[in-house]
Amino acid sequence: MPSRPITIALLAGSALAPITAAAAPVALAATTSTYRGPSDAMRWGNVSVTIKVANHKVVSLIVTYPTERPRSAFINSIAVPELRREVLAAQSASINTITGATLTSQAFISSLTAALKAGHV
Repeated sequence: MPSRPITIALLAGSALAPITAAAAPVALAATTSTYRGPSDAMRWGNVSVTIKVANHKVVSLIVTYPTERPRSAFINSIAVPELRREVLAAQSASINTITGATLTSQAFISSLTAALKAGHV
């Protein structure tokens, strides 16, 4: 059996207005934009934060950080996820530095601040 568009009558003012199912409004997905903060050099390497923004809110972060030294890789593997969680909760760069990862935290906040400013968050 061939399919036909379904017509639904809706009350519009005082008259019935036919609307086909194909003409129903479609919800649009929120547009995301990406902003990258400058790479901030610290003693053990560079840190850079890239944010994705939707509806003036940070929805995700990508962070590049030093991993060449085993100690840096260990410290940053613990500090960066915590910094990321704080930013998503605070929606700003007003976050605490991580004890034991002060240089990474400061470089992270510096790069993040520039990305937030570019994204008008």
